[in-house]
Formats: sequence, C-alpha cells, structure tokens
Amino acid sequence: MRLAELQNRLCQSLLAGHSDQEWLALLADPSEQRERRLAVYRNNVRHALLSVLEAAFPVVQQLIGVECFTATALAFVARHPPHQPVLYQYGADLPAFLAAFQPLTELPWLADVARLEWARNAALFAAEQGRLTPGQLATVPSTQLSELRLKLHPSVRLLESSWPIHAIWDSHQPDGGPLEAVDLGVAEAVLVWRLNGTVHQRLLAVGEFALLAEFAANRPLADAVEIVAGRDFAFDLPTVLARCLSEGLLASLHGEDS
Repeated sequence: MRLAELQNRLCQSLLAGHSDQEWLALLADPSEQRERRLAVYRNNVRHALLSVLEAAFPVVQQLIGVECFTATALAFVARHPPHQPVLYQYGADLPAFLAAFQPLTELPWLADVARLEWARNAALFAAEQGRLTPGQLATVPSTQLSELRLKLHPSVRLLESSWPIHAIWDSHQPDGGPLEAVDLGVAEAVLVWRLNGTVHQRLLAVGEFALLAEFAANRPLADAVEIVAGRDFAFDLPTVLARCLSEGLLASLHGEDS
C-alpha cells in the first residue's frame, strides 16, 4: 500500500464513523485492541473538529438544534477533512455543504446564514493593516482624486443574500429582536468588519454596497462613483465616504501595519 493511500485511508478511518478493516490489519497491536485504540483517536479528532464548527457557526446550531447540528457537522467532517494546519480556517466549505445537504433543504436560507457566520470568523482572523484616515485622504491632490483606488481593510467582508440573514442572525443574539418578526421575503446586503479587535456587522444600502464592491474590484474612484450613481439615484458620496472612514473600512494608502 502506497504512503499516500495509507494516509488517505487513515484520514477516512479517523473522520468517518467506521473503520477500514484492511487498514486496521496493518497495525501492530493485538487484533482485539486495534479498533478500541483507533476509536480513541477517532473520537478526539472528530470532537476537536466539531468544537471548531460549533464555535464558528453558533447561530446555525441554534437554528437547527444541537443534535441536528452535531449530526450534520459530523457528516461534513467525514467528507471535508482539514486541508490547513490552522483550525480556525476549518469550516469555510460548510455553507456550500449546507446548501446541498438534502435533510436541510426545507431551510433554504440556512446556507446564507452560515456564509454570514463564516464571514464573521474570517473578519476576526484577517490580517491587520493601517486604516485610511481623513487626514491621509486630505493629502491626496485634487487632480489625482478621480484616479484614486481605495482599498478595503483586509477584515471587510461583503455579502448579498435573497434572505434576511442579518435579521435572522440578530434574532439569535442576547439583545436581538424576535425571530417571529423576521420577514423572510426581504433580501439583505450585509457588511462585516473588525475594528479594535471586535467584529461588527450592519446592513448596507444599495449605494453603500455598490461603492464598497467597486472598491473591492480596484475601480478608480470616479468610475466607481459613476457606476454607483447609476444604481442608486439618492447616493451621497460624502456621507458614505465619511462613514467608511469613521468605521475604519478602508486601508491606508501606504499599506502600513497598525
């Protein structure tokens, strides 16, 4: 048996709920002890990965219940082993898994709620970088403003959903509104970012979302504003830009660490 195959079968034996008998036969332990000893490692690995998913997706767990979440998460673990040595990076594929997971198809908004929770996780662990200040922006000559390319801070995440994912998430916070009051017919765009070590999120108006999306696409300021104005006739650039600066959404023009 080649090493790569051996490693793959060991991985499957640890992550799945059953043992590979051919692989077990390679172990030096007495036959009656092999399964028992492997089960110890299997339980530790599965429990560790389950704990990571519980920490990253607490609202998803509340929405479907602890037992359902555990069963779903273990099914995910069996099919999606970690590919990075850092545990906080594990779980990025869960939203897509939920979208295709047959037992949960009656909850079509669940995958997008998971996307929001993963965005919060990604924002928390994103790299730090200096943030654009009003003073720094004021140093840009007026003749260069139209071609200025503003960049989002590395922690910023933008999400669009056909579902009220922010309202659903908020209803599961200690000071949030009731879930019964959430209108599932409302689409939402959500901004997630980290500031001073804390993850924040809020709803975005059409113009705000469009402007930040254009910044993410590295569009020059004049082109970005023209595109946004065509989508939102009430768009007010000074107000939106001032809020972006006050919330620390934009990266320093010089890229220094903060």
